[in-house]
Amino acid sequence: MAGTIAVFAPSVWVTVTLEQDAQEEDDVHLHAGGQGIWIARMLRQLGAQPIVCAPVGGESGRAFRGLTADWGIELRDVDTSAPSPVEVSDRREGDERRELARTRPPVLTRHEVDELYNQTLETALAAGTCVITGQFPERSLPVSFYGRLAADLTRYDVRVVGDFHDAELSAYLEGGRLDLLKVSDGDLVNDGLIEAGDRSEQAALAAAAELQEQGAGAVVLSRSDRPVIARFGEAVYRVTGPELSKVDSQGSGDSMTAAFAAGIAAGLDTEPMLARAWAAGAANITRRGSGGASPGLIDELLTHVTVDRLEAP
Repeated sequence: MAGTIAVFAPSVWVTVTLEQDAQEEDDVHLHAGGQGIWIARMLRQLGAQPIVCAPVGGESGRAFRGLTADWGIELRDVDTSAPSPVEVSDRREGDERRELARTRPPVLTRHEVDELYNQTLETALAAGTCVITGQFPERSLPVSFYGRLAADLTRYDVRVVGDFHDAELSAYLEGGRLDLLKVSDGDLVNDGLIEAGDRSEQAALAAAAELQEQGAGAVVLSRSDRPVIARFGEAVYRVTGPELSKVDSQGSGDSMTAAFAAGIAAGLDTEPMLARAWAAGAANITRRGSGGASPGLIDELLTHVTVDRLEAP
């Protein structure tokens, strides 16, 4: 569907998940984790070739590199003096995760920041399309990193899809152009753009319009169990589809972001791209493992997605 796509992933970690097998015995799963990795995994499912730029270090970093390679994801990492974070969670008593432990992300040194910036810029310029993700749960990089990156990617006409918010988003929009922003309404509540408790379409559309005024070309709001709302220029859309049995909702929004990046890289029109993004997000919730979904299931779900164009408020 699309060619090479750069993915800037400042926050990555190793996940250790405790589950129970069919005989109700303890089962342990190790995976590469983080928003950028989950986006890259779905990009692979959609036929694109993601290249992830991320800080990786220590013993946990060695495990992370191997786990990423298992998914066929190319990694251009910056070796850090501090180890990569590890998250340990328990799912033995149901589908919901209970976090048992999480090590802190490293604060990068000046030289590590510079190397990560150069790797990201080089990869994005070569690919022509780049996905930008945020920092979680704490910042390893200065917020100014996003503003510098925005200015340089805009200068060289790199197509950029963003899935981040708060100070990183503000810095990016001040620095340059963002072709498409995928963000959740929950994040915009935390940022003060949507009033807490107001889940109306009007509130979502007003927030999207404000983000466009700040410099986002298109804005797509995922809204948990409610229809997706999107603004592309002056055009406004509502995206709906049938409900599916949820196994794991983590990574659903990241799967949508991957579909938008792949669609932009491939030159898809707006409505087919919105439908594919919804299908990718929906397929993600039917299995354990963020960013994992059958391409065949995504194609089948496409036939059940409705994209309605609304009157602009």
